[in-house]
Amino acid sequence: MKKIRQIALPLAILFIGAGSAYATSLASETKKAEIPGWKIDLENPENPCVMTSVQCSTVNTGNPCEITESTGVHQLYESSCETELFRIP
Repeated sequence: MKKIRQIALPLAILFIGAGSAYATSLASETKKAEIPGWKIDLENPENPCVMTSVQCSTVNTGNPCEITESTGVHQLYESSCETELFRIP
C-alpha cells in the first residue's frame, strides 16, 4: 500500500498540474476573440460610430483592421470607436 501512495501521489500532482496548464492556455486563447469592427461615419453626427460586418481582433498583429467602401478606406475600432482593432491573420 505504501508503494502505491509513493507512485500515485506524484502522478496525481503531475496530472493536476498538466490540466491546470491546459486550462490556462485555453483561457488566454478565449481573450483573443473576434469582434465586429466599427467605423467612424462623419456624415451622421447623431450616431458617428457605425458597426460593420468585418471581423477584427483586439490582439495587435501589426496590421490595422480596415474596410474599403465607395467612400474610401476606413480604419475600424471597438464599439466605442476609440480603441483601434487589428486584422485577423
